[in-house]
Amino acid sequence: MKNINIKNAIIYIVTILVSLLISYLGSSYYASQMPTIENPQYDSSQFHSAKITAVISDQPYVDEDDFGIVREVIFKATISKGQYQHREITVNQQFTLQTLEELYPVEVGDAIILYRIDFGSNVEWVLVSYQRESSLWLLAGLFVVLIILFGRMKGFSSIVSLGFTMYAIFFILIPAILANVNIYVLTLGIVLYVTLLTFILLSGISKKMVAATLGCFGGIATAALIAYVWMEIMKMSGVLSDEYIHLILLKDEIPIDLRGIMFIAVVIGALGAVMDVSMSIASALEEIIINSPNITPKEVIKSGLNIGRDIMGTMSNTLILAYIGSALPFILLLIIYARPINLLANSEYIASEIMQAIAGSLGILFAMPITAITTAALYRMTSKKSDT
Repeated sequence: MKNINIKNAIIYIVTILVSLLISYLGSSYYASQMPTIENPQYDSSQFHSAKITAVISDQPYVDEDDFGIVREVIFKATISKGQYQHREITVNQQFTLQTLEELYPVEVGDAIILYRIDFGSNVEWVLVSYQRESSLWLLAGLFVVLIILFGRMKGFSSIVSLGFTMYAIFFILIPAILANVNIYVLTLGIVLYVTLLTFILLSGISKKMVAATLGCFGGIATAALIAYVWMEIMKMSGVLSDEYIHLILLKDEIPIDLRGIMFIAVVIGALGAVMDVSMSIASALEEIIINSPNITPKEVIKSGLNIGRDIMGTMSNTLILAYIGSALPFILLLIIYARPINLLANSEYIASEIMQAIAGSLGILFAMPITAITTAALYRMTSKKSDT
């Protein structure tokens, strides 16, 4: 037992070290391939944290040119840190219809982010956002503490794997998208890396881990294939919202594959659910085999499919409801403006959401038999060796 614990500890440490190496090399390489934007829209050094100390005036703004400015607020704020720390400034903010919803009303004590615009002899400060970072860190800290408290070592391992997963997405995959490389292959490579990393940290190198990994990757590959083929069949352009149009405007500086982004959304969106299904089936089948050593491979597969059927319904609902939730504002707009039902169904945005939900659900569906068959085959091979 002691030797097994030492072996597992060595595997755990080696996995983390290899993941650190992959993270460093991957992020360094793709960051070096990213194009340089010559004239960025914002200078990051001009964003400053501040706190509102007084609201001087708050009144409707009558705009003769009808530029959509509907309210003017004048307030005092004190810079919290940086080269202008403790300096009190006066901000004259004119709110448009959009910023009125995002930033208004302002109150004394609000923590905000200001942007400093230098016009040479004149300087203008603009309120761009409320400061939400502290609240997010508090929520994230609560999440980490509760996961580790309830899950103990398994919970700690899940946090570590989540950290590597987020790093791979934000510091490898996103720079790769901007570098305009083959993101289809890279996305599947990152999926395999994340799956192996997570399952090894949670359960070590075992037959259960191998079966769950093969089942997960098989399910994700199925979802990816369906997404790729149906994007061709439905002639998807990848332009789903205003954000995508802004990306098109940058095509001369940063050529981005919009269809590739849609493909990544399908794969990444389905990954968590497919991983969950694969490991749940592999883990349950391992317990069945341990407690019923005389069970046949056929019975193992049958049990795996029965377990999978119960999981499949809830997981499919999870994916579909998540996509419906993200598309709800757009659906409401279409209904409010009385777009015909057949036009709704043919909208690229709605079609993409439906495709993502169905492709992810089919990924779950195919992960079930792959995991069950792989588990039965692995344990069958082991029993044959023990018989000889």
